[in-house]
Amino acid sequence: MDNRAFVDRLITRGELPEKWRAPFTRVARADFVPDRIWTKEAGRWIAVERGRERERWSELVHSARYLTTQLDDGLPGGPGHPTSSSSMPTVNAELLDALDLHAGHQVCEAGAGYGWTAALLSDIAGENNVTTIEIDPDLTRACRIHLHAAGHHPHVVLGDATHGCPRRAPFDRFLSTLAVRHIPTAWLRQTPGGIIVTPFHTPLAPYGLLRLEVSGDGLRAHGRFIGTVAFMWSRPQRPAPWPEETSPVRESLAALDPAVVAGDVQAQFALGLKLPDLAHAWRYDAGEKHESLRVRVWDEADSRAVAFCHGPRAVFQSGPRDLWDEVEQAYTWYQDVGAPGLRDFEVTVGPRDRHEIHLPQRGESWVLPPFTPVLPGPQEAGRTATGTPGPRP
Repeated sequence: MDNRAFVDRLITRGELPEKWRAPFTRVARADFVPDRIWTKEAGRWIAVERGRERERWSELVHSARYLTTQLDDGLPGGPGHPTSSSSMPTVNAELLDALDLHAGHQVCEAGAGYGWTAALLSDIAGENNVTTIEIDPDLTRACRIHLHAAGHHPHVVLGDATHGCPRRAPFDRFLSTLAVRHIPTAWLRQTPGGIIVTPFHTPLAPYGLLRLEVSGDGLRAHGRFIGTVAFMWSRPQRPAPWPEETSPVRESLAALDPAVVAGDVQAQFALGLKLPDLAHAWRYDAGEKHESLRVRVWDEADSRAVAFCHGPRAVFQSGPRDLWDEVEQAYTWYQDVGAPGLRDFEVTVGPRDRHEIHLPQRGESWVLPPFTPVLPGPQEAGRTATGTPGPRP
């Protein structure tokens, strides 16, 4: 299938708005996908090689799905976590809509990958106006090769995108295709009077698209959540893995059915903003799915809890905090304030990295705790696939 036919099909099926026909036709996705991509079959990652399975490779590339292009930061022998991918066309279009990008705008992208989004930005704004940043040296090299081969020449920078690119600033627009849980102040300083669009996730709820308008002095920004998209974490802001158990273990019974929290994505988003350092995961025992469903929650300071969803709803907690108790208290708050959805929340970022969450309909605000970036390996929990719609609250 050629690219024009691919774009026609996306538009006919409602998977790409008509307004984006021209740039998506001029910028072929297939030009920015590596020869090896990954697909999951029966719980295992299977490599699809262009040279050996050309038809299968082409079928995946010319689909509306996201494509996994790297596992485990490109390191061998890892647990099999996606760490780079090609976003769904509909999600790329959603980002462009939010960005409100026009010809002549200076724009910076955090997370270059293989360069498809950078090429789309170049087509709209002009390639001399586009800067794209990638932390992975191998991906940076591949990005430059794919962009140049396709005839696009934006500025490709190797580095940590949370620092932005001071030598290319100021920007009119800043787009992140990496999920963050704290907006880097460098992005504000480098985008005075402009717009920032970024996935803003919490370990408890890894989805949410945030659009911020930056003050003219680059010291403050304010905006709201506008959509549910799931992206991979910025490497310095990845959540911590499930910690080892510490003694003593405190046993209790859950007052709230853990399945209610674990199955309510709207509640998870609100609770994630209230408890921004908590992660959660479903767990099952093989062959006993209906018997042993349980929810894990943990923080980044060695507290953890396991809450079983059936029978007496036993809870086992260890570490400095009683995390399941905190989850139950936060869920009670969530119900008391009217079960707000993602689009009910606003965010203000101010000097000295101050992040405030607002719930205007209730007149409530609170400040997120300070965040210290780390650079853990790819084995941590809380992974999401780059460029996919998140769950709908």
